[in-house]
Formats: sequence, C-alpha cells, structure tokens
Amino acid sequence: MMNFLVKKFIPDYPENNVAVRTAAGVLSGTAGIFFNLLLFAAKLIAGILSNSIAIVADAFNNLSDAGSSIITMIGFRLAGHKADAGHPFGHGRIEYITGMLVSTLICIMGFSLARESLGKILHPQETSFTSATALILMLSIAVKLYMFCYNRRFAKDLNSVALASTALDSRNDTITTALVLLGQLAGFFFHIRIDAWLGLGVAVFILISGFGSIIETVNPLLGQEPDKDLVKNITASVMNNKNVLGMHDLMIHDYGPGRRMMSLHLEVPYTMTLEEAHELADRIEQRLSGEYGIETVIHVDPVDNSDVLTRKLREDLEGFLRELGPDVHYHDFRTVHEKPHFRILFDVAVPYGFRLSDQEVTAYLKDRFHEAAPGARVIISVDHYAPAKA
Repeated sequence: MMNFLVKKFIPDYPENNVAVRTAAGVLSGTAGIFFNLLLFAAKLIAGILSNSIAIVADAFNNLSDAGSSIITMIGFRLAGHKADAGHPFGHGRIEYITGMLVSTLICIMGFSLARESLGKILHPQETSFTSATALILMLSIAVKLYMFCYNRRFAKDLNSVALASTALDSRNDTITTALVLLGQLAGFFFHIRIDAWLGLGVAVFILISGFGSIIETVNPLLGQEPDKDLVKNITASVMNNKNVLGMHDLMIHDYGPGRRMMSLHLEVPYTMTLEEAHELADRIEQRLSGEYGIETVIHVDPVDNSDVLTRKLREDLEGFLRELGPDVHYHDFRTVHEKPHFRILFDVAVPYGFRLSDQEVTAYLKDRFHEAAPGARVIISVDHYAPAKA
C-alpha cells in the first residue's frame, strides 16, 4: 500500500530535495495517525474487557504515537518553508527539533510504562485472556512492523533523523506488544504472572532507545563534527588542483538536511595575481557545490616559499611543534617585514583536550621564537580540532 501511495503522491521519490522530504514526512505522519488511532481504539477495548493494565498502557502508547505523528507532519511542513528575511538559511533544523520531540515522547512513554508495570508488580490483578485479545495484539504487531519498515526506508533514503526516530518508536512498539502478548499467554496457559515484569523490561529498553535517539537529534543542533569520510573526500578534491599548496580551517555548517554550507582556507603561491587566485577559488567552489551539494566560500592565503629567512623560520616552527607532540600542526605561516617590527604570524592547531592550555602553547612558541628571531613580534592564533580515531 505504501509503495502505491509513494508513487501517487511523491513521483520524484527518492530524490532528496525539500519537496520530496516534505511530502514523505506528511505521508508518514498521516499514515501514522491513522494506524495509531486504530490500534489505540482496538487495544483500549481489549484491555478493558480483559482487565489488563499492560494492554491498556500499550493502547495509550499508540495514542502518544499518534501525537508523535502529528508533530512529525507539522515539523516537515515547517522545515519545507523557503528561506526568508528572518531565516536566511531556511527552516531545515526544524526537522531535527521534530526528531527530538518524538524522542522525548518515547522517553515519557517509557517512564509511563515503567510506572504502570511497577504498580502491577506491587498490586497484581487477575486478567482474562480471549482469542479476540490475542488477535488484536497480533494484528498490532503486524501493523507496527509494517510502519517500522516504511519509516526506516524513508529515513534511509532521505537521511532523516525525524523519520529514523519514528521508525525506532515503531520497532519499540512491536517489541512492547509482543512481550505483552507473551505475558498474557503465560498467564493463561501456565498461570505465571510475568506480564508486569516484561513490561518493566520493555520500559527500560524504550528509555535507553529514546535517550540515544535524543542524543542523535541534539548533536546536529549543537553543531557536531563533520563526517570523516566527507572531510577526506573534500580535501582530496581541493588538493587535486594546480597551484593549490594546501588547505585548512575547513568548517561545515548544517542548517538541516540538504542545507549545508562550508568554508575553507586555500593556500596558493604568493606569485599568483589576485585575478588568478580568485578564478582558482571560484572554480573549486563550483566543483564542491556540484559534487557534494554544499554551498562553499573559499578564503585565499598566499604562501611565500622564496624568502630564505621565512623558510628557515618555518623549519624552526616545525621543530618546535614536534617537541609539543605529533598532533600539533600549523598553517598560514607568513612573515611581514615592516618597521619598526618584524612580524611572524601563523595559526597552530591543537587537538581538543590537549595537555597544555592555549595560553601555555602560545607562551611556549613565543619563547622559542624569541630565541630564534630576537626582536620579532610573534602573533599566534590557536585552533582546535578533533583527532582522527584509530
């Protein structure tokens, strides 16, 4: 059924653009509302008739999922709005906020299930189990598995954290209902009351999944480290150009799926004219935009390798940094011969959590340069980076 609806309402699927993402989010939300309200009504009736707190709690779990679907649908609608004067980078991050809200609802439901289960452990009640109850629970499992499959497909094709959270919730509901069914069967056939304990275990599982999903949706909002492979590929693409001596200060800003910007510094020979350097930077910007779909801004740094003193001081710096450690690097090294001061300027990059503070690194390097070039004015900027994991 979902394949039919996708072909009918999202003809461009799985192309990952704003219109497709919005349509997929609305379709997923609409289907989620319909299925969850249907399951809520069926389980509520079954829970009341069988006097099962676990089934009633599972029913209200589906009601909260219907609310989550409404949030998801509204979130995709808002995220699809075009950029405006107040939001020049668009509204794409609303999708991350939507995913966080869905994950929060998952955690709330986990707490609710834990409370209900503890209450049933402390105050056990007799339940009645019928074939109609079993049929409702088994149909619920089948529906939730179906919802998990199509939401996971949407999330994977569109790289959507909101739909990934929705798929996770559907998977959790499948496990929850399956364990509720097992508890009912154990009580009916073996007179073993384990449904409350199973409910408590499910609640803990849901809480762990919910907190993990919150972390995944909060990280893009806070500004997380870009993907290592993406950085590696961008670096290779930039360096594969004539007259490019190096690059540094690559920054990628995520304003929502499909809405990324990045900036970087490009090192070129100082003998290039301004027009030549601009043409090179413009060509690379267009290539990166075409290859990765990321709007790019490049800052050009001229590098002078002809000055003997500059080369000697650069070699001195490389030696100083080796003394600090293999993870300390530099870039944008240059010297300025202007009266009354001879200036040495560069940026030093240290990993996060480095054993020395920025002030200690700066003081150490200035002391060493005052020995190597007495009277020089040393200007240092400290950058930080996350070292590659082994």
